[in-house]
Amino acid sequence: MMFTIKARELKPSEGSHIPVLIKILGMSDGPILELGTGLNSTPVIHWLCAETKRPIDSYESVPMFHRIARNYENDFHKVHFIEDWDTLPIDKHWSVVFIDHWPGKRRNVEMGRLAQNSDYVIVHDTEPQSDWHYKYSNNFDKYKYRFDYTKAYPHTTVFSNFKDLSNI
Repeated sequence: MMFTIKARELKPSEGSHIPVLIKILGMSDGPILELGTGLNSTPVIHWLCAETKRPIDSYESVPMFHRIARNYENDFHKVHFIEDWDTLPIDKHWSVVFIDHWPGKRRNVEMGRLAQNSDYVIVHDTEPQSDWHYKYSNNFDKYKYRFDYTKAYPHTTVFSNFKDLSNI
């Protein structure tokens, strides 16, 4: 699948998850898993973790976005190309997971897979009218805590089984 980006296609709303990323990264420590790199999430995660060299693993399945994200790769930030999301290595505990990968219909699968080994799972595009596509609601019952950020569109939601989210 070929992807191209034109300047007129970039929209400020594409970064509606940034306030949530900043808040959760500031409240947490430990390894970060980014599923789907981007022009917004990858630089924010990278630079917020640069001073402490907090470990980041970013996975991307779209070659163009992978090429861009590789510019951030260094000793604490690993950028991986993945062809099959079923092979995603999630067999450790993650402090923060950010889910915003392609194909969108795949996101709810990783949301479910990461429920028991992630302190914070941040999911982009969670507005109710998009659930027909993403089907996030299939996994709501797998999480004890939930916080919906609705001040920007598209919405972003934080889920956890380990951290009370009432203080966000």
